Amino acid sequence: MARRIETQSAAFVALPWKRFAALSAVSALLGGCASFTPDGGMGPVTGYVGTVIRKDTAKITSLADAAAIQAKVKSLLAKPLTADSAVQLALLNNRGLQAEYNALGISEAAFVEASLPPSPVIGVERLATGGSLEIERRLVGDILAILTLPKRSDIARTQFEAAQQKAIEATFRTAAQTRRAYYNAVAARQTASLLEQARVSADADAAADLTRKLGETGCCEQA
Repeated sequence: MARRIETQSAAFVALPWKRFAALSAVSALLGGCASFTPDGGMGPVTGYVGTVIRKDTAKITSLADAAAIQAKVKSLLAKPLTADSAVQLALLNNRGLQAEYNALGISEAAFVEASLPPSPVIGVERLATGGSLEIERRLVGDILAILTLPKRSDIARTQFEAAQQKAIEATFRTAAQTRRAYYNAVAARQTASLLEQARVSADADAAADLTRKLGETGCCEQA
């Protein structure tokens, strides 16, 4: 019976050919791993919003990003406000949208993590059989995690894509609400102006009528 006299772990040892298939499978899984996007998953959001409503979106991830956005906001505020500029201001300076964009980044991180296979551990055992030493190499890994990796990765991908869609919808919703609010404000201001003109006109007519009546009584000379 073999007697184990030494056990150790190693990151890599030369494996016999019968283990090559197992490592090939792990390598294939590694090749299918997702990676982080440069913009934290914002590509579809920026592209779709820019194409449909021709407006910029931005995710604040640093002080430099915040400073750049504030500069754009300041530039827009220096000009007369229009419906388009009001929408752009809302998209650049909305905390609710920033929360959605941050949630998108978290979802991407979960997707990347779910696509990674468990780190393989190669156990090296020195066995003594009949007075001679034999090296047995074993690939130790979480078999269940490897078997369920494709499904877990697909689920995480679906959740990530759903987060992107949610961010796009939130951006369009903010744009629509801002444009509606702008036109409502313009309409309210125009209505107030018309009412004021009517009041002034009514006051002028009333004053003229009063002057006429006073003139008829002789209390006031008519013009």
